[in-house]
Amino acid sequence: MSQPFLHQLFSTVSSALAADALDQLNLRNQCLDPDVVPLAPSHTLLGSAFCLRAEPARQIRPAVPYQGLLHAMEHVQAGEIVVFATGRSDAAGVWGELITTACRARRVAGALTDGLVRDAAQLAAGPFPIFSRGTVPYDSKGRLDVVAYGEPVTLGGVLIRPGDVLIGDLDGVTVVPADVAGRVAELVADKGAAEDAFRAAAAESGSLADAFARYGVL
Repeated sequence: MSQPFLHQLFSTVSSALAADALDQLNLRNQCLDPDVVPLAPSHTLLGSAFCLRAEPARQIRPAVPYQGLLHAMEHVQAGEIVVFATGRSDAAGVWGELITTACRARRVAGALTDGLVRDAAQLAAGPFPIFSRGTVPYDSKGRLDVVAYGEPVTLGGVLIRPGDVLIGDLDGVTVVPADVAGRVAELVADKGAAEDAFRAAAAESGSLADAFARYGVL
């Protein structure tokens, strides 16, 4: 799916609306763990997944550090979100200000990890969206190595394939499989219209039950 078309479909879609649409398709395990949150409240994610996988480093002092990361990051494209799978590692910050600088130059759409990040003050003050489980000062060198990219990864039990659509905000992150993205967009549009009607009815009558009976959403 092209990035302009993706944004046309999902530019106003929240993670919650996307999750509701996926429920209707019986895809009920598409949201990441609730401790994966934006580094700043203003950070939101929308883009297609570019997947990396890291494992504990085999050498504390590698002769040439960061080889896997440097190679992988040469392949990320504009509009993609870097998905950094670590197996929920607390060993190191896998994302920082210097990687962000390069990604902004490449017009990458954001970063998402089930691990930790560092340089938090600079990153939170910037516009580049980053979602993680938290922060730590440790560098990844000699602690975590990127061992694969461009392959499906699993974060918190949720499978993310390259090209899947990621929608993130203060509620969390929803993963929309690429092969159902069009159908999800249709269902979101239908539910959004129903919610607008529900909102107007509830504001007028003050009755939650009446509004639900009329429009069937909540």
